[in-house]
Amino acid sequence: MWSDRYNYYNIQSDESYTGKVQTEIVLQLFLKSGNFLLKDHQTLVNADRFPWVEIVLVETKDGSFATSEKKLPYTNLIAVVCTKSANTDQQVYLKTFLAIAEELNWKLYLEEDDEGNENIEIK
Repeated sequence: MWSDRYNYYNIQSDESYTGKVQTEIVLQLFLKSGNFLLKDHQTLVNADRFPWVEIVLVETKDGSFATSEKKLPYTNLIAVVCTKSANTDQQVYLKTFLAIAEELNWKLYLEEDDEGNENIEIK
């Protein structure tokens, strides 16, 4: 999805969502950084010292998902929405999300860039 206000990133094992990990492990990875707070059982938001972000942990078959009241035991997609504001250093996001992807042995993808390219792997 493209927006002039937000960047949409996905952290996942591969483009087919074949790898999954226990949701609790993913939550602990984010929380131990001190940059994120738990909003509910599958959503994290930024702590005061980190730029605006909302992160949803889901288990999907094709990339589609909806939030749920049901706790999911496994996660195979980490969907990230963050500001695209010129006042925000995008490298803060990229460094953080790449570190999470690396810990999981997963990849970071930008859903769509300003030129319309989709599923761009960030390295």
